[in-house]
Amino acid sequence: MIKKMSVLAVLSVMIFAGCGNEDFNEEPGDISDSVEQMVELSIVGSIGVELGDSNYVLGSVQQIDFDLDGNILVLDRSACCVRMYTPQGEFIRQISNDGSGPGELLNPMSMTVVGDGRVFVETPFSGGMHAFTTEGEWLGLVTPFFNNPPMNTIGADSNAYVAIRLEVAPTENGELGVTTFIGRYEETEDPVVKYWEYEFPFDRENLTELLENTVMGHVFTADRSGNVFMAELTSDSYLVQGFRADGELFLEIEKTVDKVEKTAEEIHDEEIYVIAYLESIGAGGVVLEYNPNPYRNSISEIEVDGESRIWVRRGTELNPVFDVYNQEGEELFTATVPEAGDDAVFWEFNIDEQGIIAYSTNPEIFQQIYIFELPE
Repeated sequence: MIKKMSVLAVLSVMIFAGCGNEDFNEEPGDISDSVEQMVELSIVGSIGVELGDSNYVLGSVQQIDFDLDGNILVLDRSACCVRMYTPQGEFIRQISNDGSGPGELLNPMSMTVVGDGRVFVETPFSGGMHAFTTEGEWLGLVTPFFNNPPMNTIGADSNAYVAIRLEVAPTENGELGVTTFIGRYEETEDPVVKYWEYEFPFDRENLTELLENTVMGHVFTADRSGNVFMAELTSDSYLVQGFRADGELFLEIEKTVDKVEKTAEEIHDEEIYVIAYLESIGAGGVVLEYNPNPYRNSISEIEVDGESRIWVRRGTELNPVFDVYNQEGEELFTATVPEAGDDAVFWEFNIDEQGIIAYSTNPEIFQQIYIFELPE
C-alpha cells in the first residue's frame, strides 16, 4: 500500500478550486554495496483503453491500491469515483459517483484500503474522509475534514492509515506559517502519532519552497502491521527510516550515492508538468513558478510487500530500479522493469501483500494501470 499518489495532492487541497512523454538521456548514478542478485519484473496485464468501453477509459488517475482480496482499485479524480477490477484487470464495479449527495464525491484527492477492509476516500468538498465497503456501500463519513485534510493516505493495520498533512496559521509575529507532518490516523481528526514534523514561513511567491518542504519533501508507506517507512526526497543522502506504529524508530538503511545532474530537458519537462498539473486542478493562492532541483533525488519511492520486504526505488535512474531489503536492513536483491520506456520516469507503483501495480502520472497518450508478476 503505497504512500505516494501524485506528489502534488496535498498542496492542491490548500490552493485548488474545482473538481475536476518525455525523452530523457539515462545517466544512472553509482550506488555502492549493490547486491549481485537481479530480478526482472514483467508486465503481465494492463487496465485502460484510449477509446471504447467506458469502464476501461480512465480519466485522471489519482491513486491506486489493492483490496484485501487482491482486486485492483483505481481512484479517478475526474470521474469522481473508484473503479474496481479483478487481479487480471476485468471490471467488477464502480464505487460512488460525481455529486454532492450522501456517499457521492467531489474532487476526490486520495484513496486507500485500511486493515479492516474498508475503502477510505478523502474529498474535502464532500465533507472529509468517507468509508465504503468493497461492494460499493457507503458507510458514512469517517472523519470530517474541510480545511487541509490528511492526504496521500496509506492504509495500515485495523482502522488506521498514515498520511501527510499541512496546516497554515498565523505565527506569533502575525505572519503566516506552515506546519507539515506525517502521522497515523485512527478515524481521528488529529494524528495519534507523528513520525515527522517541520515548520517554515508561508511565502505565496515561493512555490518551490512550499513543494519541497511539504508534498515533495518525503515519500512514505505503511504495512499491515502498522510499521511506517519513509525517506527524504533529496539528492544529498540515501536514508530510509522505519518506525513502529507507536513512533519508535527501529530501522535505518543508508547507502553512499553519487549525485546525478538532471539534463536540461528533464528540468524543463518537470517544470512544465508541475505547473500544468496545478493549473489542471484550478490552483490559486500562490505564484505558479517552479524551479526544479538540478539533481535527481537519491530515492523516489518506498513500498512494502507481503513478505515484509522494503522496496526502495532509486531516484538517480529514470527507468524503475528498486533496492529490496528485509526489515533488518539487509539488501536482498535489485529489481528492474526492462519493458518500461521513457514514460516510466512518471510511474508510481503500489506494492503490497497482493502484488505490484503501477501507473503513469503523466501518460503519453492515455491512462493505463500496469499489472506485474510479484517475484517469490
